[in-house]
Amino acid sequence: MAVKEQIVEGALELFKRMGIRGVTMDMLAEHLGISKRTIYENFQNKDEIVEACVLLENESMQAMVQSILNKSEHYIETYIMFMWSHINKLRNVSPLFMYDLKKNYPKTICKQAGEFDHYLKERMVEFIEKGKADNLFRAEVNPQIVASVVFEFTKLLRSGFEPGSNSLNDFPLAEVFEHMAVNFIRGLATSKGIELVDYYYEKHKQIR
Repeated sequence: MAVKEQIVEGALELFKRMGIRGVTMDMLAEHLGISKRTIYENFQNKDEIVEACVLLENESMQAMVQSILNKSEHYIETYIMFMWSHINKLRNVSPLFMYDLKKNYPKTICKQAGEFDHYLKERMVEFIEKGKADNLFRAEVNPQIVASVVFEFTKLLRSGFEPGSNSLNDFPLAEVFEHMAVNFIRGLATSKGIELVDYYYEKHKQIR
């Protein structure tokens, strides 16, 4: 592995565990077993490392998406697998990471969030329309409204990372997301759809 890649992976590991502000260049150097000089030979400053970490995280998410698409046998299963993947991410990332990213690197997080939101809205509309066509979602469900609700929920979830922003801080975000994601799709579903949701939920259910 190239030194630059090693620095980015090591930094991302520490940022997720401790937040961005909590990690110094000295800590990163010690964590990697290299000199601080070596870090500065590859990156001008901490901001460059953060940008590289966000890029690496996006690439990792894209690879995860492709892996789930390859493994799932049904689009309802794809939804459930995505749900568990995001739950695991929330469990393993300190809220300080997203809070620091949002507060101190707004351009980076806004670009990332904007691209994700656009993708999410389009895919959610397609997902619901397919479910309605297969009689898995209720006929009266409006795909555009539902996609907008999902969009607003993702914004609320992001704000939940910010200390004192809302009552979500009283609960683990992974648990909040699981409750919302499961009950959301069950609320859209027909009895036939609920059977599939429950089947794939139990199939992929993970120990807390």
